[in-house]
Amino acid sequence: MSVVDQVLLSGLNFAVGMCLIRFGSKSDYGLYSQLFAASLFAVGLLEALIGSPLTTLAPHMPAPQQALAIRRLQRWQCMAGAVLGLLFGLIAAWVVWDGVPEVAPGPVGLGFAVFVGMTTAREYRRTVWFIQADLRSLLLSDGLYVLLALLGGAALALSKQVGAASILGVLSVAQGLALVVGQGPALAPTDTPSPLWSETLAAVWDKGRWAMPGMVVGWLGNYSFLYLASAMSGVEAAAEVSASRLLLVPVGLMVVAWSRVARPLAGRLIHARDWRSLNRLSLASLGGIEALSLVYMLMLVLALPWLQAHVLGAKYQGINTLVMAWGAYFLVSVARTIATTWLVSIGAFRQLFVEGSVVVLFMLVVASVTIPQWGALGAVLALIAMESFDFLLLLGLIAYQRRRLSRELPHA
Repeated sequence: MSVVDQVLLSGLNFAVGMCLIRFGSKSDYGLYSQLFAASLFAVGLLEALIGSPLTTLAPHMPAPQQALAIRRLQRWQCMAGAVLGLLFGLIAAWVVWDGVPEVAPGPVGLGFAVFVGMTTAREYRRTVWFIQADLRSLLLSDGLYVLLALLGGAALALSKQVGAASILGVLSVAQGLALVVGQGPALAPTDTPSPLWSETLAAVWDKGRWAMPGMVVGWLGNYSFLYLASAMSGVEAAAEVSASRLLLVPVGLMVVAWSRVARPLAGRLIHARDWRSLNRLSLASLGGIEALSLVYMLMLVLALPWLQAHVLGAKYQGINTLVMAWGAYFLVSVARTIATTWLVSIGAFRQLFVEGSVVVLFMLVVASVTIPQWGALGAVLALIAMESFDFLLLLGLIAYQRRRLSRELPHA
């Protein structure tokens, strides 16, 4: 069910991107790509500080105290989301006013502020539904969100009002209405023992302070290229990079679906120190996903002339090379994702954080050379270099962890 939910949301992101590509300007799409990435930073920040600690602590609480903690943290999340929304909205308006004169800054800033606030509120509600295993409410709310967003996007396309601000407005309204459906947080009984608010925050902070740096490093590795491309080559370069990447979304979805299935299996094999079976799983996963990725990329290459004529339009006629570069990126990324999954299954989070910091710094150095030289293509080349370097470092970490675990006595 969670995979179905992920497909729904990823499909919506794909549809929004295609709507902006087909009916919006390159400036609007480049701007929206950066704003959406920034909203993921806000969501990830609050997830690291509140959502993830709650997910860890809630299963160990009695039901009444769990309900009390969920309601307390919901108020904290809403306040923090509103503050982040205001801050991000002001920054977005200033950036548009200073660097994208063809787009009105006021509507973009207002739309983005509301979008960040709504997104953080909805993500907290989704976290609670996952904790309570309430997949019915999750799918009902997300299904309504996707439906309303698609209807709103279609209305914008028909009225020829597609732009970054209008898309953000539609998504914000859809998220607000989607919050109305689904099971709300349970009320705690009046006689529930009530820990001090400071104690609840202290317990959450104790868990979340270690998740936040890893989230920041992960976000920088995944999205900083958009801002580098825009800063060095203009907002239209960000649009070209995003448009070419959007066509390879199915490969990313395939890897996400694989990781959900493989991570628990890898954990069991590592727990049993069954390295031979883990090697077979690694090779089978790598070969299978790479083969499916190559088949998809071949189909995409054959379909590109039609896509450029009927979907991408004249604005994106020169992205063939970018699509091929993204294909190379995803082929390397598959191997890196498999290696990362094994280390997560081992529990090597501190090593992953240090390694991720080194990799991001490496990517920034490479991008400072490749983007001024090749523009949008240089951004993708920097990511390919980053993924390749990351994979080599991860292989070294895996070898070290295997030697360490092999020296320990097998678990009973």
